[in-house]
Amino acid sequence: MGRISASVALPYPPELVFRVATRVADLPRWMPEVVSAEMLDPVLAVGSRARLRLSAAAAGAEIIAAVTQLEPPTRLVMNGSGGPLGVKVAVSLRDAGAGGTEATVEVELATPPFLGFVAREVERKLDAGLPGALERLRALIEAEPA
Repeated sequence: MGRISASVALPYPPELVFRVATRVADLPRWMPEVVSAEMLDPVLAVGSRARLRLSAAAAGAEIIAAVTQLEPPTRLVMNGSGGPLGVKVAVSLRDAGAGGTEATVEVELATPPFLGFVAREVERKLDAGLPGALERLRALIEAEPA
């Protein structure tokens, strides 16, 4: 279906941004439509799994996602599915110089063709919420102990 992305410039080093952005338990605090998140495996590594519960606006889906790429401190990709919804989330960080980081979050959604309306509605919600999500991420980073 669709791909949604948003970026933000942050005045923090990539290592700090990566540490906060990839803490799965904190996803509901900043990622739109995620109401709960938990790691199913003890550490974040390629192959690790997480359970994400989405809001009613996102079909109330429970997504089991697996880490498919992990390149600290620049990239995390998770792929998962639950019910009719397939999701791919990528967090990419780029050193922006002067101690700053450009953070980009991309979300791809997929559903069977006859349920495309579900993906379109989730896509609409995510598209509207992603810029604000990156500002909530900024607030989490600011609150992070050094």
